[in-house]
Amino acid sequence: MNIVTNTGPLIALAKINQLALLSKLFASVSIPPAVHRELLAKSGPEADRLDDALHQIINVTAVPDFPAEVLVATDSLGAGEKQAVALAYIEKTILVIDERLGRTAARQLGLTVTGSTGILITAKQRGLIPHVIPLLHDIRRYGYWLSDELIATAAKLTGETE
Repeated sequence: MNIVTNTGPLIALAKINQLALLSKLFASVSIPPAVHRELLAKSGPEADRLDDALHQIINVTAVPDFPAEVLVATDSLGAGEKQAVALAYIEKTILVIDERLGRTAARQLGLTVTGSTGILITAKQRGLIPHVIPLLHDIRRYGYWLSDELIATAAKLTGETE
C-alpha cells in the first residue's frame, strides 16, 4: 500500500524517532514539493531524522495540474496541504494528514485519511510498537499539538489507559 503524507505527521513521528514505521507499514511514502520545502526548513532535534528519511524512505513526487474539483476543495488550504491532498487524489491513495481543514477537504474528495495517531495505532496492531499512548504524550511534550479528545479516542481504540 502506498501513501501520500503532509508535513505534520512526518514531524510528529520524527519527534519521537518513529519515522521508520512508515517503511514498515507502507510500500512507498510520497510527498509533494511544497511539503519537501517545509521539511527542509525544519530545525530542531528532529531535523536530522527528517533528512535521513528524505534520503531513505520518502519520495518527492511532482504534482500535475490539479483537477477542478481539487482546486475547489482545497481553496482555503496552505501550499503543503493543498499539494498533498491533490497528490493523494491523483494517485488514488491514502492521505496522512493531521490538520482538520486538510482532512475535511480530503474527505470531500472521497480520500481515505489517517494521521500520525492512526499510523501509531496501526503500528501497534501489527506488533511494531508495544504502546501508543506514551508516544502520543511524548509527541505533545515535544511541542506537537494533539487534543485530549484524540488521545482519549486512541486509548479506547488500543485498550490502553491514560
